[in-house]
Amino acid sequence: MMTPYVVTRYYRAPEVILGMGYKENVDIWSVGCIMGEMIRGGVLFPGTDHIDQWNKIIEQLGTPSVEFMARLQPTVRNYVENRPRYPGYNFERLFPDVLFPTDSSEHNRLKASQARDLLSKMLVIDPERRISVDDALMHPYIHLWFDETEVHGPAPAPCDHALYETQHTVDEWKELIYQEVMEYGVRQKL
Repeated sequence: MMTPYVVTRYYRAPEVILGMGYKENVDIWSVGCIMGEMIRGGVLFPGTDHIDQWNKIIEQLGTPSVEFMARLQPTVRNYVENRPRYPGYNFERLFPDVLFPTDSSEHNRLKASQARDLLSKMLVIDPERRISVDDALMHPYIHLWFDETEVHGPAPAPCDHALYETQHTVDEWKELIYQEVMEYGVRQKL
């Protein structure tokens, strides 16, 4: 069963808000919202409910295409088509250079233009036109950190739920966390 409550409202993709169903790139929208929030220092689309959320999205990104609206359920399409039309802003305005660190030795490979390009492909209202997970991983802004072994490596060890069913003191939790970090480091070297 698909539900609109799969994610916090601020990061909810248009297809979820509009009850269209969703596929894996629904998460790309959410990641784009979080990335944009980190750059801007505030929530991109701070809607108070799903209608206000939709309005915040189209005010910034623009009214969606006729092709997108044609895929909506009739009652939803009627609402969306009768909203004011917004041209949207370009990503240079949404994420101006001043929000990014200046080029330095530490950030010389992380360019504002690359970040904006990635965001412009992630924050696409129409999921059919939004970047895929695989393409996002290959984008120059992200590929810098891409590690094939992390993506296609072995599955993590199963979680030992018994650990969480036991009461622990703060010091015991600290020791358990320390042990886990140390074991993780050893596993990474193997």
